[in-house]
Amino acid sequence: MSGFARTAELAASLVIVAVLAGCQTVQVAKVPQKQPVFIDNRNELAPIKLNRVSVKMRRGAVIGSYKFVPFTCIPRSPKVYWNQGRIRMKSMEFSDIFFEELDNANFNVVGDPDNLFAGATRDEIKPEYLVGGQIENIRMNLCDHINPFNRGQHTETQSGSASSTVTWQVFSVFNKEVVYQTKTDGSITLDQEMPDGAITLITEAFAEAAVNLAADEKLVALLKKQPSTVADITDVKHTKLRIGHLPLYETTITDNIDHIRRAVVTVETGTGHGSGFFISPGLIMTNYHVVKNTGLMKVRLITGRKVLGEVVRRHPERDVALIQVEKGGHLPLPLRMEPLKITEEVFAIGSPLYKKYAGTVTKGIVSKFRNNKYGLEDIQADVDIQGGNSGGALLDTHGNVVGVTYAGIGEYSVGMNFFIPIYDALDKLNISIEDTRGLVVKD
Repeated sequence: MSGFARTAELAASLVIVAVLAGCQTVQVAKVPQKQPVFIDNRNELAPIKLNRVSVKMRRGAVIGSYKFVPFTCIPRSPKVYWNQGRIRMKSMEFSDIFFEELDNANFNVVGDPDNLFAGATRDEIKPEYLVGGQIENIRMNLCDHINPFNRGQHTETQSGSASSTVTWQVFSVFNKEVVYQTKTDGSITLDQEMPDGAITLITEAFAEAAVNLAADEKLVALLKKQPSTVADITDVKHTKLRIGHLPLYETTITDNIDHIRRAVVTVETGTGHGSGFFISPGLIMTNYHVVKNTGLMKVRLITGRKVLGEVVRRHPERDVALIQVEKGGHLPLPLRMEPLKITEEVFAIGSPLYKKYAGTVTKGIVSKFRNNKYGLEDIQADVDIQGGNSGGALLDTHGNVVGVTYAGIGEYSVGMNFFIPIYDALDKLNISIEDTRGLVVKD
């Protein structure tokens, strides 16, 4: 259990009003601490993060009582009142507590307060579920300490006990809705007096309620990820993935455009969108930055139908990723392994700017080849792309895939855009094209 060193920004929200009243004592329940659910591997759970905490108490409600102990506790008022009503907390204190307690229970929790570069690292994990907490039913007994050797002056320190109930809601970033709700209780006793002891009691009772949340088996079941349907597909380094060979198109792209458009998709991550395309009946190529550390996403087909996708392979430096969906008659595009030549005409297809523009095709030429900051080869072309094109296919004049869209210069397209050669994208994801039916073969 964490110590009592936590300070509290809650001080602005809790007002202990000195109003003379009767001597009725508020009962504080002692809540047992439950054993957290055993979690062998936290990576088997979807990542979660505390989004916000609010306090729901009626203004003027009695939340506690002061006790009298000769030469130790002299109450200024017999009762403790909540004087702020419903307040939405913006304090990072609760986020730190939530992270600490659930991290101790081996949950895959995001938001480490010790990470000084949160939001700046390339491999930062993004939560798939956001958690909200609403503190209710606060009860406390306080000792307002005095110094008996200094005319009984109040020391502005408190000790005591407190309990509260927290209503938890779990919000799915993917489905954009609350998918689970539960309540847990927590209680704490503070024997050692300390400044803002009343505030510490509230935050520590919240911590105990978070510990009891970690014992919720239904929550753990919700967070468990579904296993991939292709065995060992996520092991990029040691497992070669073989996809079936498709004969290249030989007629014009215009002749093949209907098939091509059916093979491209829009990747919806909950915080934005990108593009992608089928390289086999159940596998979609896209950019790593489109699905950066997002496990699940919605994949929108050109028909408007949505299917569930799961990231199964990724290569951050090459900025490529592989999404798996259930096979359902999806037609892949043929992949051309022969390198492009400067001045060769190319076409980009994807979902620029807005999802309603899915399947948009633009045309340009190959301008040059260059190495990026990782020393990896890029195709430079003047074909127009916009935000949302990322992960889409670059095609030759027949409609065969020759590259993957991934970057441009400036906020708007200025004719200097960059694409990943398809042969390098496949190589970095350890994918080979053979006369197979999408089998996974371990080396």
